[in-house]
Amino acid sequence: MESGDILRLIVIVAGVFLLFVTVSSLAKRRMTEPFCLTWGLISLIIILAGILLRPTEWNRYISGTGILLVSMIAFCVIFGAYFLSTRVSELMRKNLELAMQVSLLNQEKEEMKQRLDRLAACMEEKGMTL
Repeated sequence: MESGDILRLIVIVAGVFLLFVTVSSLAKRRMTEPFCLTWGLISLIIILAGILLRPTEWNRYISGTGILLVSMIAFCVIFGAYFLSTRVSELMRKNLELAMQVSLLNQEKEEMKQRLDRLAACMEEKGMTL
């Protein structure tokens, strides 16, 4: 097995792993649907790149250590972007939940104000004061 085939296999496995992690995040509700869709497309592109691209004689231009460094940097960039995506998704979800809670509190406040106004009107009819 040539080094180009090993590189292709690594890229395909990385794409499949990324797709698995993305679907898992969607199932566990860690990431929102738009982010999962984007990461799913990225992982499919990585898988297709591993299948369709044939790196022949790449070891002429970059050494084994160099490709290892490039792979590590690519992994760090992808992991960082994925981590940011999960955090942004969590914040979006929390923001939506807080907005719903504020809306419910505002509605409850309005109901309490209406009750208080009715109670004040009823007390005025009876000649009482608060």
